Amino acid sequence: MQAATRLIMALRGPALVCLMAAAWPAHTAPFFPKGDAAKGQLLHQKNCASCHNSMMPDGKGEELYSEDFRKVKSAAVLRTMVEACANRSSAGWFEEEIEHTSRFLNDRFYQFKR
Repeated sequence: MQAATRLIMALRGPALVCLMAAAWPAHTAPFFPKGDAAKGQLLHQKNCASCHNSMMPDGKGEELYSEDFRKVKSAAVLRTMVEACANRSSAGWFEEEIEHTSRFLNDRFYQFKR
């Protein structure tokens, strides 16, 4: 048996939890875990795309999410921007819709990780 395996088998309680937390990659947990990206994509298409398309000379609003135009530098700012846009457009979104759209944008464009 390898030494690492013997060590893990010997650990109990808090020591094992600490070892597992240290070994588990921190970047695996996505932001917006309650969000559904598929629902967010539909919400984005229905409520956001036309406004974003009108902002770009070539009508490709998704370019706003490219690194050249990106103002959003963190998941917290992404969520704030989604909420602000929903309020500005009078979409009347609930928290779930903000989470769904934030999840879609993060998964598709930003890819912020924990």
